[in-house]
Amino acid sequence: MNIGFAQIVVISVSFLLIFGSGYLGIFLFKQNPKLKKYVNKKNLIILSLIYIIIVSFIASKSPAFGIGAFIFPLIISIINSFFRNKLVLKKTFDEKFYHFFLGVLAFGLISTTIGSLT
Repeated sequence: MNIGFAQIVVISVSFLLIFGSGYLGIFLFKQNPKLKKYVNKKNLIILSLIYIIIVSFIASKSPAFGIGAFIFPLIISIINSFFRNKLVLKKTFDEKFYHFFLGVLAFGLISTTIGSLT
């Protein structure tokens, strides 16, 4: 199976959108310091559970679909934070991790909503 030029372009654009939305989340939280006090581990867990439920209902699939849709942004955020902090494991879950993760979750929710409308 050969990978064509168009497939490489689609994959590249997808990764640019995902990482762009994550860094947009970091940018928005940097611009609005009042929002920073609401981003903590407890609130992120609550938002993640709400995200799983909403995505499952929007996509009209089983809860496993919502869990899968949650795991991908989590893995992308961990990998990004790991490399952003120069491969130091202790700094992986810093403040920017949560902001990046919320940006990617927002992108996932928007893309799932658009995908279910078509």
